Order: sequence, then C-alpha cells, then structure tokens
Amino acid sequence: MTLAEDTRVESLEVLDPVAPIAKNHVPPAPRISDLSGRKIGLYWNTKAGGDIGLEEAARLLSTRFQDLKFEKFTYNNPAPKGAVEKVVQAGPDAIIGATGD
Repeated sequence: MTLAEDTRVESLEVLDPVAPIAKNHVPPAPRISDLSGRKIGLYWNTKAGGDIGLEEAARLLSTRFQDLKFEKFTYNNPAPKGAVEKVVQAGPDAIIGATGD
C-alpha cells in the first residue's frame, strides 16, 4: 500500500525549515575625511587572532596618518551589560572591531 492509497491519511503538511530573511537595514556611519590626530578605539571580543588583526590595523593606519591615538577595549563574548556605553563614553572618533577564529 502506498501513501496515496492509505485512506487514514487526510493531509500531509510539508514545512520549510528555512527562516525568513531579516530585513534590518542599518546605514553605514559617515566616513571621517582625515584620521590625523584622531582617537581610534580598537574593540576586541577575545576571540583568538582578533587582537593580532587590530594591532596590524593600528600599525598600518599609523603609517598613513599623523598623531593617531589608539585605545583598546577588550570584552568577552557576549560583552557584559554596559560595555558599549563605556566605549562610547571614552570618546573615540572611530572604532575598529575584530573577532577571530
């Protein structure tokens, strides 16, 4: 007997396990025309290798722009409550965030 012949089955519902696509659109922050003399936040969530990427980004930026200042922010993943506010309060002009794996 096949499923089509089985009179005990009234209907069969097939579900699609794929979630709908999220439609959150966050526009990028405005670009800073010149980083010279600016304070750059380096945000790392302690994933292996992320700190190395941030150090290299800081080194490369320092070769292109004069008088850059860097401040490191390190938080575990997930970051504790209030971590983002502490970064904002520190007043960086821009933030570079990195994770690694």
